[in-house]
Amino acid sequence: MPGVETFVSAEDVPGSNITGPVVMDEEVFASEKVTCVGQIVGAVLADTQEHAQRAAKAVVVQYEDLEPKIITIEDAILHQSFFQPIYKIEKGNLEEAFEKADQIIEGELRIGGQEHFYLETCAAIVVPHGEDGEMEIFCSTQNPTKTQILAAKALGVPANRVVCRVKRMGGGFGGKETRTCVISSVCAVAADKVGRPVRIMLDRDEDMVITGTRHPFLGRYKVGFMGDGRILALDISLYSNAGNSVDLSSAVMNLALVRSDGAYTIPSIRAVGYICKTNTASNTAFRGFGSPQALFFAESWISDVAIKCGISQLKVREINMNKEGDLTHYNMKLERCQVQRCWEECLKQSDFHTRRRQVDRFNG
Repeated sequence: MPGVETFVSAEDVPGSNITGPVVMDEEVFASEKVTCVGQIVGAVLADTQEHAQRAAKAVVVQYEDLEPKIITIEDAILHQSFFQPIYKIEKGNLEEAFEKADQIIEGELRIGGQEHFYLETCAAIVVPHGEDGEMEIFCSTQNPTKTQILAAKALGVPANRVVCRVKRMGGGFGGKETRTCVISSVCAVAADKVGRPVRIMLDRDEDMVITGTRHPFLGRYKVGFMGDGRILALDISLYSNAGNSVDLSSAVMNLALVRSDGAYTIPSIRAVGYICKTNTASNTAFRGFGSPQALFFAESWISDVAIKCGISQLKVREINMNKEGDLTHYNMKLERCQVQRCWEECLKQSDFHTRRRQVDRFNG
């Protein structure tokens, strides 16, 4: 079965090595080696769903243990199991900035994965039209184009012979951006083989074990700052658990690195991204696409700075907040910057200062 290509962002970010070619590192059916639980080794074609499930349970597959078993990000770091390249964005003179800093703190944070749990599991109906390999795919996917291209590759026909239609999604949240393509390609091959319409629909447990989740992340940071809370330097390393294939992990890491400064302007910064190759199902897109993980880390280390300086969480954020004309760590000049306006609007609408006084009074 031909390899399934996965998409990574090819947009260059100035001042970084954030680029990436399209990677082809997956098979529709594993041919020699199974690298995670849930990897597909074959499919059963039957007249009913019940018969297909009973037949699939009767299949016995003998596996040999892989060594080393790399499950977690820490396992990947220990065995240096990373997809290449290692991404980096760097701005300013980090060593000089740390020397000037009044204080330096270091820390480590983790954020786990998240199951998409869309209402409808991955599903497709493929209808062969019996002429020149023409196929019509009705699929619950966020990516009809990729579904069309990869089904055509699996069938060995030009892409214009395959039409993909999406009537309704049944929920997606990023989980049906690429991971449905393997399912629909299997269905297309089956329909081509028997010359009849074929339906595939994963049960919930099958869907969850096959399709992966949001990327778990590990962040290790070092922050240099002045006594008044002004941040001078940030050195942060991000590690994501990609699973057993690249899929969209490069693009997710790219965006996490771009967001690693949060809403704050830092004169000197180095952000390095490691995409960990592990023996778990390939993790994929999820709402936010790397931003939630990076912003969680940013809000955590800036909170640590406020605690260390003994000043309010509010003040330390306002001191370091992006302003009109600032230059980001990826060399983008901020024009029409709305961060300050949004911040003030949130404080006003939430009646923050009154609530703060009430909390202080209650806890006093």
